Amino acid sequence: MRSKSEALLPRGLLELGSNLSSALAELLSQEFEFSSGHLTAVLNTCLFAPSILTFWFVNGVIDFSSAVVLGSVGSTGGLLVRLYAYLLVVPTFLLLRVGFHLAHPTHRKEVLSRACPNTELLSLDWFTVGILATGLPLALQDLGPWLGMNVVFLLGLFVLPRPLSWRPAVGTKFAAIVLGSVLFVYAKYGDLLGVIPEPASTVGPVATLELSDATTATLMTAVNSLAAGPVLVAGFGLVMNHLLTRPELTEVPYVRHALPRRDPDRVVAVSAALGTAFYLVVAATATGELVVLP
Repeated sequence: MRSKSEALLPRGLLELGSNLSSALAELLSQEFEFSSGHLTAVLNTCLFAPSILTFWFVNGVIDFSSAVVLGSVGSTGGLLVRLYAYLLVVPTFLLLRVGFHLAHPTHRKEVLSRACPNTELLSLDWFTVGILATGLPLALQDLGPWLGMNVVFLLGLFVLPRPLSWRPAVGTKFAAIVLGSVLFVYAKYGDLLGVIPEPASTVGPVATLELSDATTATLMTAVNSLAAGPVLVAGFGLVMNHLLTRPELTEVPYVRHALPRRDPDRVVAVSAALGTAFYLVVAATATGELVVLP
């Protein structure tokens, strides 16, 4: 028994609509199948994954909070420029990644045949380093707290635990992380609180050692120049890639979950350099100023 609307349509049109609907459903099913499909290759495997958005949000909150605490953002305008860049970083990263895969003859064949290249060409983690590392000279102007914290980290994480057994060594590392962090916060911000002794009278040079304004300006110009900035940030990324993935850190419980995995140096250098160039172009678009040579 057909409905009144079905009775008003020719039988051929009903069959055609049914066939088109079935074909479309089958096509979508094939395209979004877990192991095959062009859209799957683009959206859910080598070129993009939903986890990228999670990483982008969580990493963004951590990075921007750290930038404010460390003092690597000099003004509200500088923070807004970095925010604009961070909002554009995912589509830019994906376009670069897609372009690299499609430009590579072997990768292009794999993608067009519904497969995913196993080679990692870019890392979003290191690409985003270029956005915030360009402000590090501002944070390093108060050099004393950085030196004090890193001396504690060096001794407590790499030197003192060596002759100890596993449990005392882990305790020493945890204590070093806490003590170094507290020392940094106290030396940098302790003078803002009137209820504790001023850092200058307690830890001396750790709180008072500073880079001159001229030195800080020179470093800022170098890191934010199109010629030198990508190279400097790429070098910084390579150092951090090896330092943060050393066994002395990755074997510490809980701490290891917050550390990045060690990526190939080529991926780190290319990603950090491209991320820095991307940020400098965004900053130039927002401010109308582009420094090419330091």
